[in-house]
Amino acid sequence: MNIKVIILSIILILPLESFSSFAPDYKELNWDGVEVIWVEDNQLPLYQIDFYFADGALSDRKGKEGETELAFDLLTSGTRSFNQREINDNLEYYGVSYGHHITHEYLTYSVGGLAKDIVPSIKQICHIFSDATFPKEELRKVKKLKINGLNNILNDHSSVADRAFRKLSLDKTAYRNPTGGTIKSLKKITRKDLLNKIKYFMGDVKKRVYIKGPKSIIKVKDIITHECGFDLKNSSFVRTEKTLIEKKRQTRPNIFLVTVPQSNQAQVRIGRVLSKDEIKDDALLLMTSKFLGGGFTSQLMKNIRTKAGLSYSVSAFAAGQKEYGRSGIMTFTKNKTVGELLDVIKNTLSDVEKGKFTEKEFKQSKGYLIGSFPFAFEKTSHFIESLIQMDHQEKPHENLFDLPKKLKKFSKEDVSKKSLEVFDWNQQTIVVVGPKSLKKDLKRFGKVEVINYKKFL
Repeated sequence: MNIKVIILSIILILPLESFSSFAPDYKELNWDGVEVIWVEDNQLPLYQIDFYFADGALSDRKGKEGETELAFDLLTSGTRSFNQREINDNLEYYGVSYGHHITHEYLTYSVGGLAKDIVPSIKQICHIFSDATFPKEELRKVKKLKINGLNNILNDHSSVADRAFRKLSLDKTAYRNPTGGTIKSLKKITRKDLLNKIKYFMGDVKKRVYIKGPKSIIKVKDIITHECGFDLKNSSFVRTEKTLIEKKRQTRPNIFLVTVPQSNQAQVRIGRVLSKDEIKDDALLLMTSKFLGGGFTSQLMKNIRTKAGLSYSVSAFAAGQKEYGRSGIMTFTKNKTVGELLDVIKNTLSDVEKGKFTEKEFKQSKGYLIGSFPFAFEKTSHFIESLIQMDHQEKPHENLFDLPKKLKKFSKEDVSKKSLEVFDWNQQTIVVVGPKSLKKDLKRFGKVEVINYKKFL
């Protein structure tokens, strides 16, 4: 028997109170006014440090979307003391991994490596943060690469669908633009823009530090608080976007056909933006979306792949950030079966909303979610990511540990009701990427707006 199956069987019979024991030990510290979460991990002689900034791509100015991502992309491009090659050679010598994750509401910068090398490694990272110069030639190269990538996006219709779906489903909200910007906005970004952007994040924006590793790595306290150039004590700005998410009741879905040339396959995205009220219950959102499209036993997978053979994969999600949320169904099919695929999705959503599924199917899905919960803590980095999410959304950490208890309490009726609220067919934005000939098949579902894919670049 597979070892994970054995472990899963053991987990399912454990009392739910014991789930918190799967989480790594962590402490909340205060370093001269700086909030620090330290996760002690002695399994391997490694460290990871995540710098959290309480603002993200929403700080980009109109017409210069993408400047935040570009600034953090180019942090290692050069300082007044070292050029890009010297910086990369130094970080490579110490085996340092580094990178950023940018959302509209916040961003993180992660650094990791061997615990024994943490002092010189973090000193180098701090130097980069405090002295980045963004050389014009490196900026030109990276902008060219990004723009070329967008111009060549036809090689990946899934990416076209994702960009179009964000723009169309989040229309009239502050979150509609991709964090990486557009061809038009990237062309306008200058070196001065990047210098001002990093100055803003270093100075004005509230920070928090997450550290994991053995006790020996705590010696980086003085380096982080005094050498990084962060205004860790006095920076207080926290992004709070109060854009009202209007809940307009529709009588039919909004349908968009994003046309691309020479396509024999249709990419399909279905979903909408969720208001702050609709994302309050994280656990029920998770349960509902996973029951619909979370693995081989989900309702959409069963009906689309197993029964109808219309696609190899389909997934669903429903989750929130701090001020807004998104729901979505993602799949693809042959051009000739796009209408049949939409019929199956529509009927599946209707069946779930009406409770037309067995208690066995529901218990199986719920049991899998509860049983797989501890595996989310297999990697300490995943645990830290979860803590960052909880803190960003200003939710107690207990919400993370209480997830299995909440899942266990949900009934079929709870999931049906939430599915109707979030995945009601008539309230969705449907985006199909494919040839213009698909309009005929889509028209029977409602009015179709045809848009060329270049509008989303």
